[in-house]
Amino acid sequence: MDRISLGMNIGHDQGAAIVKNGKLIGAIAQERIDRVKHSYSTQIPFAAIDALLGYCDLTIQNVDNFGFSSTAVNVEELRQYVTDSLENQYGLTDIHLIPVAHHQAHAESTYFTSGFNNAVVLVADGGGEVVQSMEESESIFLCDGCNVKLVEQRLQSHHFHALHRPHNYIYPFMHKAWFNEQISLGKKYEQISNLLGFGGNGAGKVMGLAAYGTSLINVAPQKVLDPFDFELSFSYILQEYYQLFEQSGENYFQFMKKHNADIARSMQDYTENQVVELIDYMLKKYSNSRICLAGGLFLNCPVNHKILERFPEVDLHICPAAGDDGQAMGTAFAAHRSLSLLIENSSSVLPYLGISYSDAQIEDAINARNLSYHRYSEEQAATKVAKYIFDNKIVAFLHGRSEIGPRALCHRSILANPTNPDMKDYINARVKHRENFRPFAPVVTAEAQFTYFDLLRESPYMLLAAKVKDEYSGRLPAVTHVDDTARVQAVEKMSDPYMHTILTEFMKLSGLPVLLNTSFNDNGEPIIESPTDAIQTFLKTEIDVLVMETYILLKEDIDGYTPSGI
Repeated sequence: MDRISLGMNIGHDQGAAIVKNGKLIGAIAQERIDRVKHSYSTQIPFAAIDALLGYCDLTIQNVDNFGFSSTAVNVEELRQYVTDSLENQYGLTDIHLIPVAHHQAHAESTYFTSGFNNAVVLVADGGGEVVQSMEESESIFLCDGCNVKLVEQRLQSHHFHALHRPHNYIYPFMHKAWFNEQISLGKKYEQISNLLGFGGNGAGKVMGLAAYGTSLINVAPQKVLDPFDFELSFSYILQEYYQLFEQSGENYFQFMKKHNADIARSMQDYTENQVVELIDYMLKKYSNSRICLAGGLFLNCPVNHKILERFPEVDLHICPAAGDDGQAMGTAFAAHRSLSLLIENSSSVLPYLGISYSDAQIEDAINARNLSYHRYSEEQAATKVAKYIFDNKIVAFLHGRSEIGPRALCHRSILANPTNPDMKDYINARVKHRENFRPFAPVVTAEAQFTYFDLLRESPYMLLAAKVKDEYSGRLPAVTHVDDTARVQAVEKMSDPYMHTILTEFMKLSGLPVLLNTSFNDNGEPIIESPTDAIQTFLKTEIDVLVMETYILLKEDIDGYTPSGI
């Protein structure tokens, strides 16, 4: 008899995941379904649950065990609330429910998608479970077989969970009695994001802006003590920059604007340095070079590659859903383990765990908007897509099951010509409507990834930032950042033959098996999920071509279309 466990994350970046007979078979973020970025609610993510169950040909009655997590709570205290919610929504009785601590869920999500039979896990994020009067900050887990055990944990003050308040990031407003209170690495990054005007979800913007700056303060790491601890105060970086402002004789607002990139660089440098210290501590103490990472901090591509630069002996795994949209996977694994069932630990399930759409569903979505289309074989479509991109058309691409995590991995992507020096600015301004300093990533055939980029290991999930090799940076201007790095996604022929063929066809035209790859969405919106979402974004932006499987829609076939002129 099949044994089914369903995992849920409640709060921001909520979602659902399913483990069947020990194997992860599906996971999706609620935002892909309800179309609210970072979808937040204290309710169970019913839309994600129902969509995923339906796609996996299951019903809620098939579920043996439920796991759930949340943030900034004692999850045990939510047990009755979640039980009652499931009963109220689905009419269930005799519910088997497993509360999973926040960092525990992160650890399970990355370890059980690693393929390792043992590992050490580091979790670092904004914050997790409430522990007495404190909050999870960074945690270390030892994993062996199907066991995932918390062994060390640093805690932070619970005062700073709502960092959007100016009193928590504008220095003159900050409570001086809290200056020496401890804060997590992830929360510090969020604090600086708020200071720079990017908001609590602006870590990617800070990461991009940092390349334009120079650190003006000493960002040497703090020594990691045994047991696991280091100094990171509420006031750090903000106090140092305020002192520089006072010495400058300048207007505060002019000073901050002048040095915004320097502040971002300081935060990035400090984070890279401190993470290296943490990894060094783990390697020396636990003598295991298999390292798994989880938590939103490890969506930071330069940090991840810095680990490999400093520790070439490390065998590194990072789940592409390193943030809280990966929590549901961890809770599904934990719920399944509670049934004393084995887990199939494998990276082969990654990253396409969402939903795919049939030809009939695609045609229904097209016909609902009275649009014309062209349909080809996959080989013909790949050739045409490569030619459109070579001719500087902006191509949106929907194919197969959607990817987990916040990075588009060519199943819900916008693709463009990386050799065109004007392409980056055009897409930022006219398609994505976002800041001009933000870079775009390359997608490359797996066999060519080390030819064009100074990667230290394979990079399938756009989680590593490596130097573009000198002989190619000038030929790849649209995907080479100002610091000559790029966040690489490499595509294997066996795992994604359609995308691999497009890259191969583009190489025949351009000499390079590389494309610009960015998420298929407009600014402030989640990545698209369905054909209906795809068509809506296609029509309201300056995307030229929409490809849904082998269906191709051209903007030029629509009355009133004006060519982009790239």
